[in-house]
Amino acid sequence: MAIPTDIHARRYYRVAYQRLDDGEALLRISRPRAAIYLTGYAVECILKALLLMSTPAGERQNVRATFRGAGAHNIDRLREQLIRRIGRLPVIEARHVSLVSSWSTDLRYEPGQGDPDDATAFLAAADSILTWANGRM
Repeated sequence: MAIPTDIHARRYYRVAYQRLDDGEALLRISRPRAAIYLTGYAVECILKALLLMSTPAGERQNVRATFRGAGAHNIDRLREQLIRRIGRLPVIEARHVSLVSSWSTDLRYEPGQGDPDDATAFLAAADSILTWANGRM
């Protein structure tokens, strides 16, 4: 793993892997919706870490400011910011990001267990995104 040198990127990076582990644990105990909910934060955090590491040090504070407010958890918005910094995503990762972009913090209000197959696909996509992003840091 290439742990980011920027302290803020490093925090997002570490949280990303912790939330992925949390999501995997929840899926193992048959809590698919909760697994998706926490794993969505893993994707959000790894994209934020990569975005910060792809930004010149003098501009990072301005980028971090975009991580607050109504769009702070929006995967599509993070993807667009990242594309402006690094260019197009690899095809497979673009597909994975599209799959996980349906994630929302509103999942916390959804009753029921959710679909295990959906959760398995979501976690696989998230794992791939984290692996790809890790290789770019």
